[in-house]
Amino acid sequence: MASIQLYAELLLNIRTVTFFATLKSEHNHETKATLSADGESITVTHEGESASIRLPTKISGGGSAALALPPTPAKELTLRLLLEEKAPGLLRYSDFPDSGSDNPVPWDALSLSTETEIKCGKCDNVLIPKGTVREWKDLPSENWADMMDFWHCHKPDEHHDHSHHDANDAPSRKGYAAGNKLTASSGTGFVDTMYFLLAAEDCAGAVTNKTLSEPAATFDVLCNQCNMPIGVVDDIAGGYRIFKWAVIVAHEDESEQNDIQQWISAQLLAAIQNIGVRKFAIQQQGSGKERPGGLMLWVFTPDLCFSSSVHHESRHDPTRAMKVFWQHQLDLSRVIERQSTSFEHIELPTAAYASLEDALQSNADLLPSSAQRFQDWNVSLLQRFEGSTVREPRNPIDALYE
Repeated sequence: MASIQLYAELLLNIRTVTFFATLKSEHNHETKATLSADGESITVTHEGESASIRLPTKISGGGSAALALPPTPAKELTLRLLLEEKAPGLLRYSDFPDSGSDNPVPWDALSLSTETEIKCGKCDNVLIPKGTVREWKDLPSENWADMMDFWHCHKPDEHHDHSHHDANDAPSRKGYAAGNKLTASSGTGFVDTMYFLLAAEDCAGAVTNKTLSEPAATFDVLCNQCNMPIGVVDDIAGGYRIFKWAVIVAHEDESEQNDIQQWISAQLLAAIQNIGVRKFAIQQQGSGKERPGGLMLWVFTPDLCFSSSVHHESRHDPTRAMKVFWQHQLDLSRVIERQSTSFEHIELPTAAYASLEDALQSNADLLPSSAQRFQDWNVSLLQRFEGSTVREPRNPIDALYE
């Protein structure tokens, strides 16, 4: 660990940047914290050593400024830097032009085309060759049918009968209720927050471990070159769900792959928006009595921006993230039974679950030691998508008639 560790986070709702400096020894009269002339970085000097970080946003002011340190000697320093907003609504994360979007998610239908090629994230094997998928369509949120039933029945400008005597016939009459079945179709790719739904025949570089002699279950879809799991068989839709976090998407001369923790953050944010809960019970897919444990996760701050002097090659600060409280539970099923209305149950593939655990444990080191615990919860960060070319989700009603 470096002798000086720095961390800063921006919270827009309270208009402050909170800055932490962790030192090997207590600060003294020679310890200095200086804001750069451009207001973009802070440098701390202590016992002949210095460390600097770029702030999550620019602090207004002119010329280099020495910041006032706490009068009581301590190994951990905390400063709050107030922000000024010259006009209402103009304050944003300076590096994130689309930061106003609640949950920007890459690889939506509009960003994909017939020239899109999908490759294995491990060995670069081509899974879906370019030209195979002729049309990409976004899937609506999971509760779209229920919401449209409500909208159809409760439009204020139309007379309606609440008796619902013909409710069983509603799906066939309206054409968009929960009774409709989504089916994978060759040449068409359906896009969800976490996966692509594709016809099996379109996935030339994939194989499955499913056999006709085995009973119905969840079967893996594997890369036919390196055997890495890249998805699961969707028997209901009659196709393959290819996980976005397991693949590389190539557009013309550019290839893109994203960190799995960003995809998990996007799934959590989608659940927050659609269901209105912030606490999650997370288990590995297929967990049963032999593996009843899992993670309890509480999304405390869904959106913040941070910088840290702890370097990682895949991170370029400032970084958009969420702050989460989490803990292991040996028997998650009991917690779900006791608090079923407070927690949303999510199952993740084994690789995704393991990556989530690793991210929660390693990202905690970005925080000062005093901020890594809250009561009986561990505290950590999960990186979010920053957003740039992601469009707003379309109206699910419009999608039905395309």
